[in-house]
Amino acid sequence: MEKIKKFWQKNKILVVLVAILFACFIAICVVVATYFFGGSETVYGDRLKDIDKHPITEDLKNEYISSLEDLEEIESVTFSTKGRVIYIRIKFVDDYSLVEAESKAAASLSNFTENILSYYDLNFTITADKTENSDGFTLMGAKNTASDSIVWNNMTKTESAE
Repeated sequence: MEKIKKFWQKNKILVVLVAILFACFIAICVVVATYFFGGSETVYGDRLKDIDKHPITEDLKNEYISSLEDLEEIESVTFSTKGRVIYIRIKFVDDYSLVEAESKAAASLSNFTENILSYYDLNFTITADKTENSDGFTLMGAKNTASDSIVWNNMTKTESAE
C-alpha cells in the first residue's frame, strides 16, 4: 500500500492524464462503432417506413404512361421510382412549344391521388429535339410534397464558344 501512495504522490498528474486519455479513447471507439457499424439495414434508414401505405403499383404506372402517350404531342414517357421520388421523363414531338410542354406536365399531376402526391416527391424531365423550326429543349422540374405545383429550372440559353 505504501508503494501505491508513493507512486500516486510522484505521478498523480500523469495518472490523471492517462485516465482522461483512456476515457477519450473509449468515447471515440463508441462513437465510431455506432456511426459506421450501427444503424439501419437499408440506405434510406427510417425514411421509407410508411411506404407500404402509399404503394406505387404497376397499374398506376401503366395508367399514367398510357394517359400521356395517348396524346399526339407526346412521343414517349418513362416512369420510375427510387425511394420516395417518382422520376418522370416526357419526350414531346418536334416543334412543340416549351410553355405548352410545361402545362401538359403540370396537368398530368391530376393522374395521381392525393395519397401519392402527399408522400412522394416528383421529378420531371421534359424534352423535345432541335429542328429547323425550333431550338428544342430539355427542362427539369420538381414538385415536393409540400407544394401544389411544379417548379421548373430557368431554361437560360447559353452561347457556345467556337
